[in-house]
Amino acid sequence: MSKFFRLLFLFCIPTLVLAQKPEVIEVGVIDGEVGTFYFSFPWENTSEDTVTISFWSGEEKLKLDKETIKVEPKQTVAVPFNIATGGYVGGFRIGLRVLTSTEIILKEYIVEGRILAPVIDVFKAYRNVFWPFRSKYQVVNFKSGFMGDELNAEMILYNFGGASLDLKGANISAYYDVKFQPTEIPHNSFTKMSIVLKTDSLLSPGFAKEIVQVKDKNDSLVFSIPVQFTLEQKPSQVNADSPYLAISDLDYDFKIMSPNTKKSVTITLSNRGNELLDLYKIESNCSCLQYNINKAAIASGESIEMEVTFDATDRLGYERKTLAIFSNDPRKPTAVITFRSHVK
Repeated sequence: MSKFFRLLFLFCIPTLVLAQKPEVIEVGVIDGEVGTFYFSFPWENTSEDTVTISFWSGEEKLKLDKETIKVEPKQTVAVPFNIATGGYVGGFRIGLRVLTSTEIILKEYIVEGRILAPVIDVFKAYRNVFWPFRSKYQVVNFKSGFMGDELNAEMILYNFGGASLDLKGANISAYYDVKFQPTEIPHNSFTKMSIVLKTDSLLSPGFAKEIVQVKDKNDSLVFSIPVQFTLEQKPSQVNADSPYLAISDLDYDFKIMSPNTKKSVTITLSNRGNELLDLYKIESNCSCLQYNINKAAIASGESIEMEVTFDATDRLGYERKTLAIFSNDPRKPTAVITFRSHVK
């Protein structure tokens, strides 16, 4: 009888697993010209035994990088796979299964994403040159994040340098990690560059733009590329004495302005806390918006005035510019003031 139940249990395992809702692996939007898109997902062996897992894919264009993986008890492994984008455009849902060596289903996944149509005229779309590469974009934009965080950015690069490139072991600097997929890039082909910016106390809050040099494993320069990012202080614990920045107007409208004229407004900055308020930095997102302030710290209960001027020289239409104030106010370390106008 016990043998019968053991056989029945083994027979029912696939049915029980298939009844579970598959986990979705979202790979996002893929540029069609990449050719092969690389990704991975984590799988955890929750059992007390060492297992060897294999895989099944519902589409030929999704391939696993390894046929089998040996996984120790309680270990989590990264399962790499790739998707061939050639000849396919649009959204996709591909079934993927993790199996035992006896082909019992351990877990089911659905890989979802969208493949864009490849750009036929590469030199028209990839017009920004970072020799020996071209790119659609002028800069690697990490956008914004808190100091101490890791910021991530990606860029698709087209090799038109006339020779194959080997970027295995490529590096930038102590602040950055860089990876290329694939690492070997023939002439007239593409690679995806992924960069991680590791922020720390040596970097200051505010907007930064710099040129970084990407070097190969022999420390020889391959290409230089501009990067930009904005860092903010993380909000800290607030107490009754904490400095508190109060701003008289967070959204000011200069209204209608004639071209090639200037308008100014006075913004009041106050410290409603009991400790000294330090203004670390004030940044404008446009040279047309200038400010003038005579103090970098505001005592408790004190107010100071900041004159802000918008210059409409060579401007036409609706304008929206900002000033970012970085301070030691734990409630909001970065405060943004918006200025608008209609130049006509």
